[in-house]
Amino acid sequence: MNLTELATQRLEKWQQQGLLRTPIEFAGPQTPRAQLNDQPSERILLSSSNYLGLATHPEVIAAARSALEKFGTGSGGSRLTTGSTTWHRRIERELANFVGFEDAVLFATGYQANLSVLQTLAHPNLHIFSDSLNHASLIDGIRLATTSGTKKSIYPHCDYTALEQQLAECTARYKLVVSDGVFSMDGDIADLARLREICTHHDAWLLVDDAHGIGTVGKHGIGSTEVHNTRPDILIVTASKALGAEGGFVACSTPVANLLRNQARGYVYSTACSAANCAAISAALEVIQQPLTQQHPVVRLQQRAAALREITGIRVFDGVDSDSVHSDSANSDSAYSPIVPLPVGAESSAVRLASELADRGFHIPAIRYPTVARGQAILRATAMATLELADIKQFAQTLRDLGWRPPTPAKATSPGR
Repeated sequence: MNLTELATQRLEKWQQQGLLRTPIEFAGPQTPRAQLNDQPSERILLSSSNYLGLATHPEVIAAARSALEKFGTGSGGSRLTTGSTTWHRRIERELANFVGFEDAVLFATGYQANLSVLQTLAHPNLHIFSDSLNHASLIDGIRLATTSGTKKSIYPHCDYTALEQQLAECTARYKLVVSDGVFSMDGDIADLARLREICTHHDAWLLVDDAHGIGTVGKHGIGSTEVHNTRPDILIVTASKALGAEGGFVACSTPVANLLRNQARGYVYSTACSAANCAAISAALEVIQQPLTQQHPVVRLQQRAAALREITGIRVFDGVDSDSVHSDSANSDSAYSPIVPLPVGAESSAVRLASELADRGFHIPAIRYPTVARGQAILRATAMATLELADIKQFAQTLRDLGWRPPTPAKATSPGR
């Protein structure tokens, strides 16, 4: 059997399981009413990670255009050769200041950042403890670390009692707890205050991936660390979601940052992102840090996220309680994420529901295995600051008309990675 025959065989099996997918092409920006390449009319977009709408914000576009004209389209090399511009170091300082860290390192993607950090920290005397529902990039980074002798343990999702027991039994010299801040499928928020307390008690480091938290949760959009008024040892965030650009940042102490700049393979051996991208991120941070008003994108997003949860009847476990939430975020929309999973079950049923919604003018793809567990397919709805409340109400009514009902008790399904 040659390679083409093997690929064909595997794809046929994938298709038989209802898992075959093809990329959906957009013919324009990811705005609330988006134009898909093969569709005659626009659809209401309820699945984008352009949470704040900053990918099309005029100030963000203008900043990128100005840097593009000055520096050109590409960086021309890796960060340690010819790929660093004044924009790269500037945006690292600005991001570090925004999230409250001493330093930050910019990678081409959040996935690359996670893999690079975990590979760099790998050591035979290191034991990593990972939430069972962490993002695939963290899982892959941990797998990579184990090739250097690092040990790993998986604790049940947000089960901090189980985590404490694992840590208490660990005899490794170094311990690292790894968790998403906002979990990408369920939309729940890890209890970072509890995690910080546990790590301190057991002399463990804490790494948090807040890709879906930055710009979306916390009163000022700083992320899950603002919700819980705490700080991990390493915070990884992305510019490719709420910030409307591309790239992943590792926020940490300066010594850790310099270690990554020297030994993280994804940093050393990968071409840097463009200066135009860095300028766009900078402009996005400026927008987010403007005074809060009812029209501020973070405020609008959190209002629409609350409306989406309420209207669809979903209550997502948020990892938040009155004892751990910072007073500025408690009892407010800012302590909940814009991700609202709609449990369906069978893969074929989820695909059918997504198709029926598309026929009625909504774009919200079915999420299936391997992103979630087999037989636990979902529609993953996401709010955007630019969505109209009327669109959310229309979506909820359409769901009801199609026969979808929230589970009882209403709880999101869980990824099965």
